[in-house]
Amino acid sequence: MNDNSRISTVVTHLPNGKFAPGNPGRPRGSKNRVSNTALQSVKSMSDDAINQLKSKLASGDWQAICFVLERILPRGRVVELDGVTPEEVMAQMIDGEISTVEAKDIAVALKSLTEISEIGEINNRLKLLEAMLTGDVR
Repeated sequence: MNDNSRISTVVTHLPNGKFAPGNPGRPRGSKNRVSNTALQSVKSMSDDAINQLKSKLASGDWQAICFVLERILPRGRVVELDGVTPEEVMAQMIDGEISTVEAKDIAVALKSLTEISEIGEINNRLKLLEAMLTGDVR
């Protein structure tokens, strides 16, 4: 048997599904070729699709109307708050102005924003300490 008759195979994945050594996978941000093809095909028919949608909406096709609105409008409802402290959110929930699910979502968002703010403050304090250690205090 000569060397030319050997078939070379490259193992891209291990049996556990992880990438094999030396194969980092797809570059970050790259898109699947099928997704790119589908996206280009949708973009090319956009004028036809919009015209057809307009005619269905004009004729009062409720399925088309619901289809469009479900994809355009945000899920749930838009909640306007007078204040954003936890106490104010709780008061609005108790008064029935917002649901418990909305209160929970708002609380999670507030917690995330607070953590981001705290990280920024810690970063500023760290920079100040580094400046003090190097003697670059302003």
